[in-house]
Amino acid sequence: MDTTNWIALLAVFGFGSILAALIARGVAIAQLRQAWINALRNDLAEVFATSDRIAKLVRDQSAAEPKIDALSEQSHLSMAAHRRVLLRLNPAERLHEELTLSLDALINVGSHDEYIKKIDGALRTAQSLLKQEWEVTKYGTFAPVAAKLKSLQKRAQKEA
Repeated sequence: MDTTNWIALLAVFGFGSILAALIARGVAIAQLRQAWINALRNDLAEVFATSDRIAKLVRDQSAAEPKIDALSEQSHLSMAAHRRVLLRLNPAERLHEELTLSLDALINVGSHDEYIKKIDGALRTAQSLLKQEWEVTKYGTFAPVAAKLKSLQKRAQKEA
């Protein structure tokens, strides 16, 4: 085998090794992102569950004796989950900031109906954020292109 063939063979193996390393890196990042999404979803579910219990306790307080201990316990659980969510969010991203504001609004308890509206608003924002993060995990660096193509497809379907 002459020198040219050896160089070509080494180039193919070198390119293959680099490609394999890039693919492995992408898989590792996707796995870490998926674990982050799962943890965020679990903490959000805890925030919403404890918020629902707080809303019920606030509503029921007017009908019976105050349930201060139960309300205090649920508030502590909710704030712990709330802070775990905040630690996972990126304050530089729009949806993350919107979710932060929605969750912060839950701290100020008003009437039961107002509180339920706040919970519903935060839930919708959380769903949008989780969907966006899933798209990034699914499509990687092509996520913005995929999102644009999907929005164009939806618009075309509405017009048809």
